[in-house]
Amino acid sequence: MNVSGRMRLRIHRGTKEIGGTCIEVEAQGRRLVLDVGLPLGAPDDEGAKTNLLPAVPGFRSRDDSLLGVMITHPHPDHYGLAGQVRSDVPIYIGEAAHRMLNAASPYVRGSQTLAAPRFIEDRRPIDVGPFRVTPYLVDHSAFDAYALLVEADGKRVFYSGDFRGHGRKRRLFDAVTASPPKDIDVLLMEGTTIGRTGADETYASETELEHAFVRAFRETPGLHFVWTASQNIDRLVTVFRQ
Repeated sequence: MNVSGRMRLRIHRGTKEIGGTCIEVEAQGRRLVLDVGLPLGAPDDEGAKTNLLPAVPGFRSRDDSLLGVMITHPHPDHYGLAGQVRSDVPIYIGEAAHRMLNAASPYVRGSQTLAAPRFIEDRRPIDVGPFRVTPYLVDHSAFDAYALLVEADGKRVFYSGDFRGHGRKRRLFDAVTASPPKDIDVLLMEGTTIGRTGADETYASETELEHAFVRAFRETPGLHFVWTASQNIDRLVTVFRQ
């Protein structure tokens, strides 16, 4: 246990793969976990999930030094193992994200709901033991997604969660980049798309995709089918506007 007055970080999963993210933050003998994701491609049966749960003290047996789990957004690779964590460990998530999970659970195999979570809000700091956590609403294909600023022991860690800058909520991305948190000691940033495009390539914006949908629908007679994630509200809006 760290009682030296220095914040410490441990990344249990997410440095060598995409998804399954789990980050443990420790200060003054207390701990907070950022995301507890199911690795991409992992089986969604309960036995497999139990075996994949990171070895965080307090996840399986009671440990009062674990103060809670912060979920950045409702994609399984960031929250998918939350149901394996002891039920007395507080879970924090956006309120709209929680409603989204509840609405989708009857239709999604292996999905889960979170019992009585505590809600986080954009730019509203919350104190959890020695930690002050400030959520930043970000643009992402998951609804109600956040980056997290974690402060303790005079140190500041900014965890990006998953984000993008080409959706309908690009203004959120622009707001964070225009006025980012100051004096950050450690930046933990996702790199899902690093290396997927050349130096001169960019991803199409949702507006550009909307125009592409219009062209495709006009040029293709008959019934049209669109396959998209149910949580991708931006894409559903794009289809609705056709």
